[in-house]
Amino acid sequence: MIAMDDPRHRRFRGIVQGAFTHRSVRQISGTVEHHDRTLVETIPSHGEFDFVEAIAGKLPLLAICELLGIPPEDRDLVQRLTDQVVGNSNELFTNSPGLSPSVVEIYSYAALLGTARRSSPTDDVISRLLRPQSEDAGEGGKLTVEEFASFLVLLITAGYDTTRQTIAWAIYLLTAHPGQLRWLVEDFDGRIDGAIDEIVRWTSPVPYMRRTAIADASVGDLSIAAGNKVVMWYLSANHDETVFSDPASFDIARQNSSRQLGFGARDPHHCLGANLPKLEVRTLLKELPYQYPSLKTGTPDLVLSAFISGIHRPPSTIDEAHLLSGSMDVAPGPR
Repeated sequence: MIAMDDPRHRRFRGIVQGAFTHRSVRQISGTVEHHDRTLVETIPSHGEFDFVEAIAGKLPLLAICELLGIPPEDRDLVQRLTDQVVGNSNELFTNSPGLSPSVVEIYSYAALLGTARRSSPTDDVISRLLRPQSEDAGEGGKLTVEEFASFLVLLITAGYDTTRQTIAWAIYLLTAHPGQLRWLVEDFDGRIDGAIDEIVRWTSPVPYMRRTAIADASVGDLSIAAGNKVVMWYLSANHDETVFSDPASFDIARQNSSRQLGFGARDPHHCLGANLPKLEVRTLLKELPYQYPSLKTGTPDLVLSAFISGIHRPPSTIDEAHLLSGSMDVAPGPR
């Protein structure tokens, strides 16, 4: 879908967007909170552990599976294939998740699942997406089994990994700035939206996207000819000093962090599933500081990728130092 133009893109997006509305995501919020608490309880009471393996690498996929209705017995398989697709081993430089042979296995699994739901529908999102004239069908009708399989590949390879990286960066940045974490906790509901925007702005989990110009155009003083390859640097836009003051600084009290483009430009390809990662980050940050106030993370290993700005294994520890005892290290303004 990210490579489609209208009218095909409009039809496809019209079918699947119902699965990602605020209402749809809110309906699974209780289940996501349950998964979050269960995962947090697996963190050791002291010593070092791998935060990505324990939490960040599991919660996003569980949320996607819950949202779509992927059977619990299939989730270990989906996890294994997803890790292979997104290069979670960090043993090889990852250029594009689409080059992984495991993409074919995920597509085959999704096609079998779609065929089963088509013949024996339930009340889950998968069945509704495949059902003619469903409430989630929008202006497009329904997905074919092949279209659903492609959609699931996109959701797993794009939605899962970017959320995993956002969660990992969130914990690393907030434990590196304990005063900011304390300020967030003092008024969590009033400050969490701005904090999430700042996390996404600073990290830009997807640094860029490439397009092909289909007509001559100009951007500023630059002329772009039809057929030219154009790279849109979200990372650069999110650190534009004409928009964000001191853009290299991480500051959850930043007044205009909502202008970040980490979910894409405000265009027809704006991230369809942005509500889901926001729910996951919100849920985790509301739970984790209270359960483990002494959580700290060290300097992380970065993912070896040309397409993802992410953390592979941030060394995380639980020790006796109380994380939330630090003083505020930014000057928050009114929100």
